[in-house]
Amino acid sequence: MKRILSLLLAAALAAALLIGPASAASPLWVQVDGQGTAGQTVTLRGLSGSFDSVQITLTLDRAPVGFQFAPALSGGETHTALTVSGNSVTLYVTSRNQINQGDAILLGVLTADSAFRITAATGVKLLDLEAGGGRELSYTTVGVGSPTVALPFTDVPEGQWYHDAVAYVYAAQLMNGTGGTLFEPNKTTTRAMIVTILWRLEGEPVVNYLMPFTDVPASWYTEAVRWASSECIVNGYTDGTFRPEAAITREQLATILFNYAKYKAYDVSGRANLSALFPDAGRVSGYAADALAWANQAKLINGVANGGTTFLQPQGSAIRAQVAAILMRFQKNIAK
Repeated sequence: MKRILSLLLAAALAAALLIGPASAASPLWVQVDGQGTAGQTVTLRGLSGSFDSVQITLTLDRAPVGFQFAPALSGGETHTALTVSGNSVTLYVTSRNQINQGDAILLGVLTADSAFRITAATGVKLLDLEAGGGRELSYTTVGVGSPTVALPFTDVPEGQWYHDAVAYVYAAQLMNGTGGTLFEPNKTTTRAMIVTILWRLEGEPVVNYLMPFTDVPASWYTEAVRWASSECIVNGYTDGTFRPEAAITREQLATILFNYAKYKAYDVSGRANLSALFPDAGRVSGYAADALAWANQAKLINGVANGGTTFLQPQGSAIRAQVAAILMRFQKNIAK
């Protein structure tokens, strides 16, 4: 019954707002947090005054999977609905109470089956029932953008090779700081951290899967490891452990990304000839050979220069700055 009521209210809202004023230069814009990931938070900004109803159509560069309305838009006084058509989703919210917080309406989280971008926001209709008998606004299109990223980290200065990568992963909510105003770009990254990053990309799924590892307690990374293991993205060691707090090696990182790319059905056919490129290619573990050859060909994991020679360093630890750069390349070049 609630679903039917929501649809009826949404339809009434759409019909009422079609008589709104002609489109004008819009002060509104859609703020997207996490642009370029598989789950993005959508906020309509630039509002002036209070509003009780909103309709908006978002167009993606791929088909959407779903939309989770913000908790503030739930409850008996507020009704939500959505319709999906191809690569577009139209959202409807109507309420007996004001739905915007100041100049913004936090709509919720839009998801797709892989990284995506919102390419347009159209058909925006707003209704204010309290403004002297009612006020209706209509805009054919409004701008879409990400908030300006002001990095809070004092150890990521502009001009460093990793600055843009850190800004990217921070804005996409893939990596945070390590405490206070530090990012610690030269600190090693653990196996649990990498798995958790990919888990966030998938919208933090919870799976019914028996934990196969003996050393993964109830912790902030437990569900991430469970999910990654259930999808064959990660494997443990022969002794049955996962070693979540161990520093991840470059070949382990390549293998996890390779498995994740296969899980997402991305193209993983490319292979570099590692032996022809790196003098230490023979140190690559057998399980990681295909993954590192793919990761190098895809320009995700490059060599490390040392004394005029470039080494692959497969057992070297992946520091946080390198991980940020690799994740940015993966999202921009592989997740298409």
